[in-house]
Amino acid sequence: MVGRETPGRLDLVAVAGVSAALLALEVLLLRLFEFSHWYHFAGLAIALALLGLGAAGTTLALAGRYPFSRGDGWFLTGLGVTGAGFLLLLVVQSRVTLRPVFAGWDLGELVRLLLVDLAAFVPFYGAGLAIGQVFLRWPERTRGLYAANLLGSGIGSLGAALLLATVPVAMALAVVAVLLFALGSVIGWVRGQRVAGAACVLGLALALIAAVRPPEPAVSDFKALSRIGELPGVETLAVHSGLPGRLTLLRADSLRYAPGLSLGWTESVPSVDVAVVGSDRVVPLVRRWPVDAAHRRASLAGLPRQLRPHGRLLVLGSGAWQTPVAAGGRAVTWVEADGRLLEIARARGASEAGITLVEDGAWRHLVTAPDGPYSVIAFDAAWEEGDAAAEDYVLTVAGLALALARLEADGLLAIPLPLDDPPRYYPRVMATLERALHRQGAAAPGDHVAVLRGLQALLILASPRPLAEADIAALRDFAERWRFDVAWWPGQAREQANRYHRLDSPVFHDIARALFERRPLPPATRLFHAAPAELDRPYPWRSLAWGETPRLVRELGGRGWSYLDWTLILSVVTTVVVAVLAFLLVLVPLGRLPAIQRPFGRLSVAGYFSALGLGYIVVELVVFQRLILYLGEPVLAAALVFATFLIGSGIGSAMTPADASRASLGRIYLAVAVGLALALVPFMAVHALSTPPLAWRLALLVALLLPLAWAMGRPFPWALRQLAGQDRWIPWAWGINGFTSVLGASLAPLLSIHIGQSAALVAGAACYVVAFAIARHWLVRSKRA
Repeated sequence: MVGRETPGRLDLVAVAGVSAALLALEVLLLRLFEFSHWYHFAGLAIALALLGLGAAGTTLALAGRYPFSRGDGWFLTGLGVTGAGFLLLLVVQSRVTLRPVFAGWDLGELVRLLLVDLAAFVPFYGAGLAIGQVFLRWPERTRGLYAANLLGSGIGSLGAALLLATVPVAMALAVVAVLLFALGSVIGWVRGQRVAGAACVLGLALALIAAVRPPEPAVSDFKALSRIGELPGVETLAVHSGLPGRLTLLRADSLRYAPGLSLGWTESVPSVDVAVVGSDRVVPLVRRWPVDAAHRRASLAGLPRQLRPHGRLLVLGSGAWQTPVAAGGRAVTWVEADGRLLEIARARGASEAGITLVEDGAWRHLVTAPDGPYSVIAFDAAWEEGDAAAEDYVLTVAGLALALARLEADGLLAIPLPLDDPPRYYPRVMATLERALHRQGAAAPGDHVAVLRGLQALLILASPRPLAEADIAALRDFAERWRFDVAWWPGQAREQANRYHRLDSPVFHDIARALFERRPLPPATRLFHAAPAELDRPYPWRSLAWGETPRLVRELGGRGWSYLDWTLILSVVTTVVVAVLAFLLVLVPLGRLPAIQRPFGRLSVAGYFSALGLGYIVVELVVFQRLILYLGEPVLAAALVFATFLIGSGIGSAMTPADASRASLGRIYLAVAVGLALALVPFMAVHALSTPPLAWRLALLVALLLPLAWAMGRPFPWALRQLAGQDRWIPWAWGINGFTSVLGASLAPLLSIHIGQSAALVAGAACYVVAFAIARHWLVRSKRA
């Protein structure tokens, strides 16, 4: 077993199988964590994976002097730990309910959060032990082994996406565990590892039970799914799996949604059903079209239709704002990326009521819509807001400018927002709108905008033309009739802006005036980040201004904690913790390792593999962020990016030059440079890549990314091959690559948010320049030796 000089086909299949399970878990965590965490958490899933791989590398560096670390038994042990980790993760996720926002001050909540993340770490660590030892065992075969590793990873990424499209995430995890234990059982039987094989058979039986009856993930009581599920008389009508997340259709007579409704409305509001996508996205759905929507005439949601009674309406996204309900028989195009919501609406008579249902992303529909111009474009999804690190390309300067161009000359954009005091998102959305109007040629953007607010809702209206006197008169009449405050209209006096729902000051009016007249914002709003959201930094829901955080908490007291962007804060904490942990774990094996020989040095090896780890993951994640623009769904974008990068890198690894010469090194890094140049296309040719149908978009994006993925797969095995004569340094180098990749997974979203996606891509490219310089230094030293 230990004495085999070359890996056989079964070994390569085993490496590919464990790698496939590893990447499948990364993708599945994007959906599993939505029941307990925030955001789609691509960075956290990747960070846990790479931290596990890095820790396994440290373990192998310490154990590498012993023969048992290079046999089939060690590989099966790692495989068994991986499978057991899958089952442990299922159990922990079903039993532990999280309130992540409390983790900042509640030690018990922090322990539970770490327990859930530790359970996710275990299978990655096991996979790292299994995969890492094959490089230690067969150092001369790094090209083939690394290729099997990456090709298997790509297949696992695609397989996870297919599983999510058809079965619940818990069942998908159990199915992957079944396949993993089945692989281990076969290897144990073929290689005579009876104890390990028997353990895998037992694991297979447990995994089959979990696949037949998967445990339900525990849902945080901060999530909408938990809150709605506790209503009296609630009934679950249907549960549907899908890439956008599990859809749960609920019914209760107490479910009534009318955001933006006047307190002066004293009649009834009809009950609706509710679709909860994932655990926190709530979409009310009428029980049957046509619907009684009389209350909409007293609602901010119905105001755009009253101001523009003729022409076609475009509704972008879904949410509790429910503009399609307020349309009242008008021609409406409702664009929603989740086709399951549209199917429910179609089955309930939406098409017969004059609503055209379009399954598409909001950005792409604005680029390609054939049925404009529109009299009203409503951004219904804005009412739901979003996570600070979540990409929203429509509510950027480019997106709003595109929407303005799609309107009739006197059409209206309608952007609803929940009301915060002090205003958290309003200043940034208004700054973005002001710049978009300038881009569309508005000399005085303030003349194109009106803002109304109620007790809990805010509606921003904007038009390509300055608002007419008739519009302003209609706004006044509506506000007077239903007791809404007009926070802004062209020429409004400050004392007119704070009449009914009185605040300490007319801060919403002051913000609008400051932006339109290019004055400093009011002091209260300087607590938040208020720069316009650009296409390169598509994060309109990022509000945290780091320098103002102490003042925010001090001035608002306990309420100030809820205004913080916890995703960003936890990303910074993760980066710091992982940096310290990585530093310690990288140092631990050094005293047990033999002296390293020329042309290498400890610092140069650490620097090279650190640069590759940071560069690869930063480039990969920034590309993932940009592809959400073209594909809409984060899980689909993740599956495509991970699969393309890993399969492409696997092919590139198998084609890595074996010789250590300046010519081969130059060819390797020249290919990386060419690949990076091609990867710039999705950052530049935005409209061209948004236009084709989905299948063509997928093909074009893969074609653009595959050369980069192929090129990026070659520097790592090339360097490992140079270490072939110093075998015990291989897992140490591999572990360093894993640890620094964890840092990159945490840093990539922070870089994109703060300096922009293009600059983050350049930072990733700079890491490859550093790696090239170190490798060239090795070659120079080897010539001198």
